[in-house]
Amino acid sequence: MKAGSRHVLVAGAGGIGCPATWGLAASGVGRITVLDPDVVELSNLPRQVWYRREDIGRPKAHVAAARLPAVGFVGGEHARLDDTNEEALLAGVDVVIDATDGAHAKDWLNQWAVRRSVPLVHAAGLRSEARLLRVPAGGKPCLACLFGRLTEETGSCADLGVWNGVVGTVGFLAAHAATAEPVQGAGGYAVLDFESGRAMTLGARAAGGCPVCSEPGAVEAYPAAPECAVPAAPTADLPLEGGDEHLDLREERCPLNLLRARKALATLPAGRTLAIALGAEGAATVPDGVRALGHRILVSRPRGDGLDLLVESSGTGDAERLDGDALQRFARQIVLPEVGEAGQRRLGAASVRLLGLGPCVESARTYLLAAGVGRVTAADEPVDLVAWAGGAPRPDGLRVDVGLQRTPDGCLATLDPDAPLGLYDAAPAVALAWGTLLADLVERRIVLGDDAPERTFTVTDGGGVA
Repeated sequence: MKAGSRHVLVAGAGGIGCPATWGLAASGVGRITVLDPDVVELSNLPRQVWYRREDIGRPKAHVAAARLPAVGFVGGEHARLDDTNEEALLAGVDVVIDATDGAHAKDWLNQWAVRRSVPLVHAAGLRSEARLLRVPAGGKPCLACLFGRLTEETGSCADLGVWNGVVGTVGFLAAHAATAEPVQGAGGYAVLDFESGRAMTLGARAAGGCPVCSEPGAVEAYPAAPECAVPAAPTADLPLEGGDEHLDLREERCPLNLLRARKALATLPAGRTLAIALGAEGAATVPDGVRALGHRILVSRPRGDGLDLLVESSGTGDAERLDGDALQRFARQIVLPEVGEAGQRRLGAASVRLLGLGPCVESARTYLLAAGVGRVTAADEPVDLVAWAGGAPRPDGLRVDVGLQRTPDGCLATLDPDAPLGLYDAAPAVALAWGTLLADLVERRIVLGDDAPERTFTVTDGGGVA
């Protein structure tokens, strides 16, 4: 089936869904449906690249569908895909891209796709790792063959953080996988580890006792458990006892509960105390997060699903802090220990130069600006950070080779327009993915300096990596 006659549904219009829809449009997919139940928030902007500040509060699916430069029909559905609406939303869909964030949603989508015999592209990103699996119609293998039923929510990019290039790359590769022929092939479980600069494709085999695809069955009801824990409503008369300062985080979500606690403790001299009231999410992440910075927990008192803490400041906090707006906007990057607030300030002070043509440059520029890089320019200025790329066409796909060098002036990066043209010959979604790889490497060099990893990935025609 040619891309122009294919109908692809993207479940989730967040960090993975945005590049997935962009890649589908660039590949000439004739019909795209964008599905998401959420509205745009300030913290989405660094990695969900379809959205702008003026979109805050609007349904993500509607905004993404309106911005999408598609060649065919694009529809946006402000809803969650579940057993109450799947018949209507998925009629005539040829491929589904799972760009959701949450184990319950991924488990249900895998089950639905297998039992409705629709190919599924599973995509996930967390911290520095991106993962991709093509589930053929009917499974064998499916996601449950590899991991069993995903019945418990574990860490997410909300509380563990994520680099924006990670979700960008896997989203574009998911789009390529959804349009590559034959879409039925599994091709292994692709893993990109951005921190070590390695990529691999692990074997993916059907499990004889798989609870989803080993035998036919009806699609179960969507699980009642929420995808993300919701803090209990605060009790109005609950006092925050003790402490030189008080902080009420019962209604705050990950990762802002930890970031606000760290920010408050950083302003206190050594030995002063902060009383913190936490909801369910904060109770799971904040205690370890403040201990990691050297603060001492004097009292830890459970309260329903939440927790009350009395914390003694270590007095070692950074006096230079991001303002509240920047803290909320870049929360999922700041919570990464490699970035933190200091790394986010370095991104904001940096200037990047990109030269060259094509979709790889367009996506690199988009993701650098979204991550908070202060300026991206095409001007011919002195540089101290130069990024270049090359790659000749290969029988198994496009090889991406990225390197860096330093010169004395400024903080800039350049894509060498004289590099071999293999990357420009790639499929559009692969070239877009290459741009996010370049953006990620540049961001890491700005934040980490010489400790940033070098990188060589092979992006194959099948949408995987090796």
